[in-house]
Amino acid sequence: MIIPFLGGSYTARSPDINAQRSVNLYPVIDQQEGKTVVAMYGTPGLKTYGDSGDGAEVRALTTLAGTLYAVIGNTLYSVTENGATFTSIGTLSTSSGRVFTNDNATYLMLLDNSGNGYTYDGTTFAAISDTDFPTASSLTFQDGRFIVTENNTGNFYESDLDDPTSWDATRYGNAEGDSDYLVSCLSSNREIWLFGEKTTEVYYNSGDADFSWARVPGVFIEYGCIAKHSVVKQNGITLWLSDNKQVIAAEGYTPKVISTRQVDYQISTYSTVSDATAYSYTQEGHAFYVLNFPTADKTWVFDISTGYWHERTSYPSEGRHRGNCFVNFGDKKLVGDYENGIIYEYDLNTYTENSKPIRRIRTAQVIDEDRAYIFFHRLEVEFEAGVGLKSGQGNDPQVSLDWSDDGGHTWSNEHLADMGKIGEYTRRTIWRRLGKSRGRNFRLTITDPVKVVIIQAYLKANKGL
Repeated sequence: MIIPFLGGSYTARSPDINAQRSVNLYPVIDQQEGKTVVAMYGTPGLKTYGDSGDGAEVRALTTLAGTLYAVIGNTLYSVTENGATFTSIGTLSTSSGRVFTNDNATYLMLLDNSGNGYTYDGTTFAAISDTDFPTASSLTFQDGRFIVTENNTGNFYESDLDDPTSWDATRYGNAEGDSDYLVSCLSSNREIWLFGEKTTEVYYNSGDADFSWARVPGVFIEYGCIAKHSVVKQNGITLWLSDNKQVIAAEGYTPKVISTRQVDYQISTYSTVSDATAYSYTQEGHAFYVLNFPTADKTWVFDISTGYWHERTSYPSEGRHRGNCFVNFGDKKLVGDYENGIIYEYDLNTYTENSKPIRRIRTAQVIDEDRAYIFFHRLEVEFEAGVGLKSGQGNDPQVSLDWSDDGGHTWSNEHLADMGKIGEYTRRTIWRRLGKSRGRNFRLTITDPVKVVIIQAYLKANKGL
């Protein structure tokens, strides 16, 4: 019989156990049948695009006038199209933490975690020296104005028109809907979203000569933001990590909690979440919101297209994914490493991360029947078979099966089976004589550098007493 085996992470019964996980695997649904999961695919590998040699955090990736730029450590680099050459443009006064970037096609503006602003016009890189520029906490851009929120206040400021080097202390507004300080800002759907500690307000361009922005009447969102770099937009949706440690998505002005109860529980266990960072991207019809927790060393990913969560980890441990920031550049999807100065391309046909293994895990839903014993005679997992490589690791790809009979607290020994060498398209992956249990979670683990597609699972079993 077909058994429930596919799905996202932590949609099982108990949030505090290691049950139902999708690590470096994401569900694909049948668009005709609603949310029916028809397969699980491996997340993209990381193919090296360029190595700065800096050995530091890639803090931001952006483009200006068709050129790729990267903030790595304390340096802004321009990067040649093939990633071969990194040229130093200028130096920031800080060397760690994500950096906000925005441009108006002429100027690139940067804002670091200490509130320092910088500009680059393709020729000159400089710190913003205008004494009217505030100590800023976030940055966005709309309608020719660079906009920043002021640290530890409810104020937000706009630059002079098309000039981020020039600021006027009188051109500011205050998010007055509540007394909370502003945390972050974002231009989304032609409006400025202002995220406070407890609430969120939305402003539009009123055309006023003294200050461009006015509050959208009747719009007041009672979710704040706890991590300023968690705010992104994708497919007309605004997403962020709220003050109560839930992930919120707003389509229009209607906020919706998209993190499940189990994901909320996991986030609630992290000692620090204010340093969370996020980026979004689309690939093959899927729109992903990638949420990193640096202190907790975890990465959660929400697939906006399907509504499922999965986890991403990187070699050698099950810590956070290496992707720290993202940019579309030409036909490539590039991410920067959080510690080593390397820029990678997200590539679905690469099955390693910078030549290191990707550990893919699927822990399936619990199988039980009224607390009676179930005798497990045979489990078959259907893969896209025959995906082995011509030589080296992966020429005879293996999948490991183990299981837990106590809700994920302890696990059995591992049992290997073949996924099929190259050309073995009819290979079946089967395990037999699997014992008995009153409730069991099966877990698959794959580390070979091959394409991974899990299609279905079939179980032969009978119920005992």
